[in-house]
Amino acid sequence: MSKKSSKDHVANYLGKPRNKGDIELRQTPMRPIVDLIVCPMSNPSDVSFIEKAFQERDIDPFNVVAVIGKSEGSGLPNDYGRLLADLKVRELLARLRNTTPEAIADEVTIAISGGAPGTIAPHATLLIQKWEEVDVSDEVVSTGGIVLGRSSTRDILPEHIGRVEQVDAISEAVKLALDEAGVIDVNDVHMVLVKGPALTYDAITRAESSGVDVVTKDPGIGPMGSMCYSNDAMAIGVGVALGEIDRAMVSNASVRSDWNLYSNLALTSSGGEKRKGEVLVVANRKDSGSRFKAGHGITSEFGENDGVKQALKNAGLDFDCCPSNEQKSQIAQVFAKFTLPPSSTTKAGRVTVLEDHEAHHVAKAVGGAIVTSVTGLKMVFISGGEANSHMGPPGGNPVCAIVKI
Repeated sequence: MSKKSSKDHVANYLGKPRNKGDIELRQTPMRPIVDLIVCPMSNPSDVSFIEKAFQERDIDPFNVVAVIGKSEGSGLPNDYGRLLADLKVRELLARLRNTTPEAIADEVTIAISGGAPGTIAPHATLLIQKWEEVDVSDEVVSTGGIVLGRSSTRDILPEHIGRVEQVDAISEAVKLALDEAGVIDVNDVHMVLVKGPALTYDAITRAESSGVDVVTKDPGIGPMGSMCYSNDAMAIGVGVALGEIDRAMVSNASVRSDWNLYSNLALTSSGGEKRKGEVLVVANRKDSGSRFKAGHGITSEFGENDGVKQALKNAGLDFDCCPSNEQKSQIAQVFAKFTLPPSSTTKAGRVTVLEDHEAHHVAKAVGGAIVTSVTGLKMVFISGGEANSHMGPPGGNPVCAIVKI
């Protein structure tokens, strides 16, 4: 069997067959092999551990599908820690791939979430995928594993953020990522992570001066903030692509209003540094040669850990109350969304988080502590802080776990 980089497999692997005739177009059967490396970051500009991973593990930079990370900072529009981390990762990949930082958005999904409160440790997770040609005469034994698919949208205009144009752009990009991963059954999908644009003060001012209407004049993460509108339009787009949401039910008025429209698999975030929607699909495939499997779950309420345990079990761990120390060593990464509760009333009593002036940080800190308490990991991807969301049912939050087989 021979191995090829991601850029080579495109010509030979056609992804999900649209009809029986497409199957005949495949010249050589290929299977994905995914690796996952978590690199600490000592500050937002520190990519030394990422660069060291490339050198020590002889990683082909063209096999990098995504870099998903957490940086210290405010998590708000002017989060310069997030902006700097995104830029440094982009610059490193551009240098290794001999291209420009601007071109990376069409080649690698980069999602840096700002704000690492509580137990969350700043880090970057490298998701790497190569495609292996399979000789049909060989008996290839595989227990299955994860596969990655990625894509990006065109530039999303400021006036389209938080509206059906963004919904449709994301939906189409997710379908392309599913095709790239060769996903035939959407039930095999365990996460669709998207990082997209949000409005900035400058974009709002330019829109107003040109007579263009935007969804909100608040660039932040409050109930009327553009980050929330962008996140939720993208989440609806994911749901439409996966068949969780009927596109006919979606209008501009639906975004941040009709909470019955939601995706159980969307993890979306946004920032003014982005122009496109950058998409990553994580799914399982029976013919994958990867040593990891993915699973997902939904937390039932703010502060509950049931969704984390559900994701771990869905990924293949078998335990009653909590994973053992040996099982914890199998947990490679957790990606989760933790939003604010829809009201101050919970099953266990009244909470005051909605009155906190930094409630978005509190939501992330609570999520990080929950994940750490179950898994023992601190370098985990916890995004969130919105008040209500189309990610998960009302009050619930999506979690994706990656476990070593």
